[in-house]
Amino acid sequence: MTDIYQTKSPFEGEKVRLRPLEKSDLDDIMKHWNTYESRVGLGTVIPMSTMMEEEFIQHSHEKAKSGKGFNFVIETLETKEFLGTCGIEDIMQENRSAVIGISIHNPKNHNKGYGTDATICLLKVGFMVLNFHRLELMVMDYNKRAIHVYEKIGFKEIGLKREAHFLQGKYHDVYIMDILAKEFEDLH
Repeated sequence: MTDIYQTKSPFEGEKVRLRPLEKSDLDDIMKHWNTYESRVGLGTVIPMSTMMEEEFIQHSHEKAKSGKGFNFVIETLETKEFLGTCGIEDIMQENRSAVIGISIHNPKNHNKGYGTDATICLLKVGFMVLNFHRLELMVMDYNKRAIHVYEKIGFKEIGLKREAHFLQGKYHDVYIMDILAKEFEDLH
């Protein structure tokens, strides 16, 4: 039998740690939140004001207290540098299912494995801490980097919203991907 106290925290990966989203993170969030590359990756290019993001943080705290959603900051293990945010939303307790999202905010931190590590941590929290059976996400067809990461982790494409996202004068497909707890456990 494994000693529970000797088990590594699901909130820590090889490179990153997930910690609660705090009001004091607002300045770090806003540094790169409205860059065009960050907004395109999130699927909305309309910039967000500091006030809107502050309201989101407050709303996140309320949802966490009621068990309706959990948002985290992604930071490096070694230096605690702010990297981005991630969360578990749209929780359906009766189905033990939820939707996840992740964003590495500063483009200089892309392609360094932080997003992969943070996604694995988020799935560990979802499956090992919150006892979900299934987690899903949506990703635009042009976000090849994210699709590669999700497939590498074990997500499967389960649906397609045809031409559901409009960007730069063109409609794009949105993939729906999911992973089951057993699939994740077998791979990780």
